[in-house]
Amino acid sequence: MMNMDDRLKKLSDEIIRISGACRLILFSYKQDTGGNLSSVKLCAVIKSGDSQEMENKLYLNIDSELPFDILVYNQAEWDNLLKDEMSFASRINSLGRVLHAAD
Repeated sequence: MMNMDDRLKKLSDEIIRISGACRLILFSYKQDTGGNLSSVKLCAVIKSGDSQEMENKLYLNIDSELPFDILVYNQAEWDNLLKDEMSFASRINSLGRVLHAAD
């Protein structure tokens, strides 16, 4: 798997700062022919609140050099989805790379 790119680190820091995410997972990425990171797909888990509202807030407030897509779940939604091993959240949880995890 790719190393942590400076742009990904900056993006991750911004997501955590704005959302207070307790968990941030990289679940997909693309690289150009030179092996450089060209886009990422991330999943953020927030402690509580409206996940859709937070997702919109992140898109509106982050101007990243690295193109990104993000899914946001609150902890209750995340925990509920993880009960179903066929859910997309379970797939993200089992196959993704954790970039940030807080207690």
